[in-house]
Amino acid sequence: MAPENTTGPPPPRPGPPRPDARQQPDAPPLRRHQGEALEALYASAETGQRRSWIVLPPGAGKTRVGIDHAEHLLTQGLVEQVVAFGPNTAIQGQWASTWDRLAGDWGRAGTSRDLDGVFTALTYQSLAVFDEDREPGGSLLSELAPGGRDLVDGLVAGGPMLLILDECHHLLEVWGRLLSDLLELLPDVWVLGLTATPPATMTAQQRDLVSELFSAVRYSAAIPALVKEGDLVPFADLVWVTEPTRAEDGWLSAQAERHTEFITGILDPEQGSIGFLEWMDRRFLGARAEAVSWQTLSRQRPELCDAALRLHHADLLRLPPGARLSEQHRRDPDADDWARLIEDWMRHHLLVSEEPSDRELAEAIRRTLPAIGCRWTRNGIAPGRCPTDRVLARSASKPLACVDIVSAEAAALGQHLRTLILCDFESVTATLSADVRTVLDERSGSALLTLETLLADPTTAALGPLLVSGRTVAGAPEVLEELRETVAAADEALASRLNITDPVAGVSRLDGGWTSRTWVPYVTEFFDSGASHVLIGTRALLGEGWDAPAVTGLIDLTTATTPTAVTQTRGRALREDPNWADKVALNWTVVCISPDHPRGDRDWDRLVRKHDGFFGTDAEGEIVDGVAHIDPAFSAFHPPEDDIDAINARMTTRSQARAEVARRWEVGADYRDETLRSVRIVGSGSPHALAEAGEETEGISPTPRNRDGDPGAFLPFSLRPATIVGWSTVGLLAVVAAVLSSGAALWVFAAVAAGLLAALPIVLSIVGERRHRRYGNTPTVAQIGSAIAEALHALDLSTAGADAVRMRIDARGDLRCHLDADPASAEVFAHAFDEAVSPIADPRYLLPCWRLPAQPPGLRGWWTRMRWGTGSAHRTAPNWVPVPSVLGTKKARAVAFAAVWDTWIGGGDPVYTRNPEGAGTLAAVRGSDPWGLTSVLRLRWR
Repeated sequence: MAPENTTGPPPPRPGPPRPDARQQPDAPPLRRHQGEALEALYASAETGQRRSWIVLPPGAGKTRVGIDHAEHLLTQGLVEQVVAFGPNTAIQGQWASTWDRLAGDWGRAGTSRDLDGVFTALTYQSLAVFDEDREPGGSLLSELAPGGRDLVDGLVAGGPMLLILDECHHLLEVWGRLLSDLLELLPDVWVLGLTATPPATMTAQQRDLVSELFSAVRYSAAIPALVKEGDLVPFADLVWVTEPTRAEDGWLSAQAERHTEFITGILDPEQGSIGFLEWMDRRFLGARAEAVSWQTLSRQRPELCDAALRLHHADLLRLPPGARLSEQHRRDPDADDWARLIEDWMRHHLLVSEEPSDRELAEAIRRTLPAIGCRWTRNGIAPGRCPTDRVLARSASKPLACVDIVSAEAAALGQHLRTLILCDFESVTATLSADVRTVLDERSGSALLTLETLLADPTTAALGPLLVSGRTVAGAPEVLEELRETVAAADEALASRLNITDPVAGVSRLDGGWTSRTWVPYVTEFFDSGASHVLIGTRALLGEGWDAPAVTGLIDLTTATTPTAVTQTRGRALREDPNWADKVALNWTVVCISPDHPRGDRDWDRLVRKHDGFFGTDAEGEIVDGVAHIDPAFSAFHPPEDDIDAINARMTTRSQARAEVARRWEVGADYRDETLRSVRIVGSGSPHALAEAGEETEGISPTPRNRDGDPGAFLPFSLRPATIVGWSTVGLLAVVAAVLSSGAALWVFAAVAAGLLAALPIVLSIVGERRHRRYGNTPTVAQIGSAIAEALHALDLSTAGADAVRMRIDARGDLRCHLDADPASAEVFAHAFDEAVSPIADPRYLLPCWRLPAQPPGLRGWWTRMRWGTGSAHRTAPNWVPVPSVLGTKKARAVAFAAVWDTWIGGGDPVYTRNPEGAGTLAAVRGSDPWGLTSVLRLRWR
């Protein structure tokens, strides 16, 4: 995307050459996004803006951007020293080595707190080490250790300086407050923040802190943009779904039975002076609901309202007035929903009731809550320690899934295979709690158990799996011997100190006088060379800052779900491999689900959070965020209903088609690096779904359904009842005249009477048939979308009209729709379209859609057609549809929309639902589904 803080091309300036004209002999050409980021930084420097923030994905070359920016400020004489901070020693070393290679003319990089060179690379821990759970308050500078205090004094005394804060997402907690205090002592310092975490994923508090530290985002680029450029490799996100082992399933079933018994007791109408379901009716349907509108309540208590709508989905509550079901509500309540609803019943009835039996019931519920993973606090029901979540996260089925994945990858890639498996921890660090000790092994979820499982299988054992963590290097004895020989080739003295321990469960360790700072480079080289094809590590060591371009894929066994953690871990596999130009990376996540347990979707929820805001290509080649890009059938709100074996088979098939994955990315094609909101009509197999567009149609031009008005109005007069009576009267008078006449007059009057009386039913039938051909068919989705787009454009709420509506049907039969316009216009269109095709909730205005029912056969059909030819039969029983909120904020907008609607669909004036007449109409149709479609909102990148 273009730099975000510039208003035009920067004026000429003295100083170093432009980014694309660097003369460093070891400096590779700048990539597009590096050059654009530097241009943005140079422009801000010219205007004296000292604080900047650059957002680039892992592998985009942020270090090069920081060093070039530093050289520019040094050459301009704006700074005299540069200090780069990183989160760990690996990143610290990368800064030092890259500076020596690209900017060594300024002097070699320093790595100590002495700040005795032009450039110094340090870790954030060189300032201090804090407990991130400490209570905020006071200046953190007062808590620094002596070494940290000396470093601060050196920074203050260092003169004009640039501080580079790499991976600055680490500053969002306690480190950010420390640096905020530090920067108050350095009012003239230049600050550059580098991160892969987009600001959209941060909380409001985090964004405020970042704005204070770095000011504006000067430049940002998304992962898809770098893939399109060819700077990152094409990739696909895949999931391997497992079920708990037999022992785990038995334990989970017992837990589920306790929860079911609890909920069954809650639903007993004899429980409490006002039973739970009766309370739900009063809360959401009765007087309490009338006192507070659904819109207000949903803003104040969104999670409670979501739980109520899922209770409606379970047929335990009528649809509350004003409510509208969305994708997240189309499932039964989960354990958290039940907790919120029960809490509301307890707080607002049982605990305030004057009936002793109600208070006794509340106390009984409170005592039962820990058995279902909850607890009662002064603020209500809160999640307690959830053993179910731990069992699913650490299920013994996950290491076995790694065997299946690695075996499939080895068969597909052969010697190219370099798989990285990331775990949360190397081995158990604490004793398991008593509630899960009977079902989980103490090593469950560990990197060590994963290694043992791979070594126990002949296929994966032959791939030489290695484990590396901050504490150890482990593997099969023969593999460790090869690693020791690799070390000896570079440092024989070090190798002589290394010992291979006796194997336990097939696993030995390589011990001796070395640390992770020493062994990580050797293990990386060993892995890159292909001596080991599978590397198992901890997220803390290898999940960030570790660079191994040969990695062909990741298997994620971690529980981390933050955008930062997800971006960083997946970034390990996206770097280009200089030895394999056709590299395509696959990022696997292993998920364990238990469909029969009320909390059996916790691991799926983790998958959803990991992919929220993370973009990838789906099966259609569209770049979308969320789990939909893994599989279009996946929902963010519930686990898949497909057979698990069928899901894994689909994933395996996709993993074996790396060339197809690369093709879908269309590397080198044009892009805009922006996100658009879109609408998907799920399973749109109805005949009106896309009547005028073929399956491969990307841009469509539907014909307005009612462009020429009433198709029955082709006569110079209207066939109203009075007209028909007059017509019939004239015919009958002609009959009378014929009876009273003779000769030629008789024949004339007879002919006139016959013509008039015979023509009337024929004309009525023709008019009725013409109307039925139009109003007997439901409008197409394309016509509905075009009407909304045209109305938004006419009211200056969008920059594009009907000609920018894009629709197509994918391989699953889903209809995908978006407005090909700027993101703001696409957003307002998507939400308006989603409302228009959804069940009626509580709109301010309703619009009629003219319609006629199906035509009966035989003579009844002929008679029905004649009735349709009279007056305006198509208006007598219209299909009522909601006016989208943005088009119903005031009468003028609703009237303008009605005019466009009449052209595209056919309908009359808008009906205001806040007066008695309109309220009656709304009451009659509230909750009805005029189109019978299921829509979901999606976010796509282009």
